[in-house]
Amino acid sequence: MPRADGGRRVLAWTGAGGAAAAVAGAALLWDPGQALAWAAGVVAAAAAAYLSQQAPQQLQQALARRRAVREPAEAAPLAVATEIRNHDYVTLDLDDRVVDVPAAGHTVRIVVTSTGPSAVVLTGLRAEVLSREEAPGDLTRHAAEVPVRRFEVLLDSAPPQVRTLTRSDFPYRIAADESEVLDLLVSTESGLVRWVLWLDWVSAGRQGSTRVDIQGHAFRTAARLPSGA
Repeated sequence: MPRADGGRRVLAWTGAGGAAAAVAGAALLWDPGQALAWAAGVVAAAAAAYLSQQAPQQLQQALARRRAVREPAEAAPLAVATEIRNHDYVTLDLDDRVVDVPAAGHTVRIVVTSTGPSAVVLTGLRAEVLSREEAPGDLTRHAAEVPVRRFEVLLDSAPPQVRTLTRSDFPYRIAADESEVLDLLVSTESGLVRWVLWLDWVSAGRQGSTRVDIQGHAFRTAARLPSGA
């Protein structure tokens, strides 16, 4: 069933064409020579007006189709989930609020899952320090868990380093719909550090870097201090 707005456009176009034909017929009776040229101009102008109304809509539809095709192809072919594990806390008084920040020595667990039709090869992992500040506080002990595959993140190095703590190191190959679990032992001896990770990958001829953080926010790690310091 045709859409109502399409019907209105057809009726409008038909009405405009009928009016133009009537005027052209009258002109032919009055002056046949000039009327043919005038009628051709009227028809061309009416066609241009109709096309000018359709062009913006058609252009928007074409751009939407291109975006729909391009955006999935540009997305990283992996999903990354993070979790803070095996940690004590440093209780800090920041401005008008008190917060518990994981103390140095905690573990960041990263679960990387391949989401595309092709395998993904993880080629590296890099740390980036976003800020550092002095922030004394009180250390609070917390129950710990044994990590699985272990790395260490040295935030005080320049640049920060991510190093394996076992014989296994990058690259790692993740088959489609499979996952890889990485545990990162994080250390700093200098204040409060905000930092993120960058996971480098290649897949099906593409390569990229995916930012790894904690639910969209930078990790925060405080230097480990004795209780009451």
